[in-house]
Amino acid sequence: MVAYPGVDFQAGYNDNLHLTNTNVVSSPLSVISPYVKLEAKVGASVYDLQYRSDFLRYYDSPADSYASHLLQGNARLVFDARNDMRLRIEERLSSDPRGSTDRPLSATPDSWRQSTLYAMYGHGATGAPGRLEFDASYLERRYTNNRDETAGSDKNVTDFGATFFWRIAPKTRVFVQARRALIDYPQPITTQSSTETRYFVGAQWEATVQTTGYAKFGLMEKNFKGGGLASQSEPSWDVGVRWSPLSYSVVDVSLLKTYVESTGIGDAVVSTRGSVGWTHAWNSRLNHNLYWMKTNDDYIESIPTRKDDTNTLGLKFNYQFQRWLRLGAEFAHTERDSSDAQYLYRRNLLLFTVGGTL
Repeated sequence: MVAYPGVDFQAGYNDNLHLTNTNVVSSPLSVISPYVKLEAKVGASVYDLQYRSDFLRYYDSPADSYASHLLQGNARLVFDARNDMRLRIEERLSSDPRGSTDRPLSATPDSWRQSTLYAMYGHGATGAPGRLEFDASYLERRYTNNRDETAGSDKNVTDFGATFFWRIAPKTRVFVQARRALIDYPQPITTQSSTETRYFVGAQWEATVQTTGYAKFGLMEKNFKGGGLASQSEPSWDVGVRWSPLSYSVVDVSLLKTYVESTGIGDAVVSTRGSVGWTHAWNSRLNHNLYWMKTNDDYIESIPTRKDDTNTLGLKFNYQFQRWLRLGAEFAHTERDSSDAQYLYRRNLLLFTVGGTL
């Protein structure tokens, strides 16, 4: 067994903690993040256990400070050349920062506990013409404070799916996929319980040494269980492409259209997202990442009608000062336009990072 311990420290400034355009709150901040990963190999199988904590402090707004904890175990089991399985179990304690949801602003961030189980079984050898994958997960989230506002956000999500891959070239596979998610809100005050069904066709490829990626397109449906909420059907897609024109320079592009659960406004949200990132290594120690992210959120059956358009432009620098010491800096500017003027905001976030490992 091998252990990988470390700690990250960040210091910076957030000029709009609550993501508002009135009564704006700003503050210097710091984050201390200790972590450890234990990894073991038994034959071809790999196991790991990892723990991470993030202690976030806002010096001019102590009520917004909070801590997050993550404990996760993973196993990749290889039974033989044709059969393998992946397992994950996860326990997470964290909070929704004030202003990050559409629930009313409480005196402190909305804290929650979340448990997740995941399993995937695959049948098909590497290089075989065909492969089948079956996966299933269960997520349970419970809010632990501000219950007058957060009780209705407790939820259980059972998700399962199947994917069939067919190799049409040495480095290209096409696939068909079907998925279903059962989303249950146990509190009787909530009428958002629903079933989501998704059907996709797609491909994975490594066309050249410079280009890899995947793309899938299909249909997503959301059927609410009760409360008179209208069912929905939308085209859906998920695309990710990496282009490496040089061995030390990479461009990543992603596109996604999916449903997002409502946190207080509308029955649900149709979210369309895109991002472009350029990572370039100037030498063996220094690299940067320039990125742009855009999100369009359409709130289903919201009164009044609400549509948001959010853009983030950011730049990160990382410098590997020593094998065990990493330095970094990041600046991100975010703007949200909305059809409802009360949800407009701008935010600038500046962070400096020191990371150490053994």
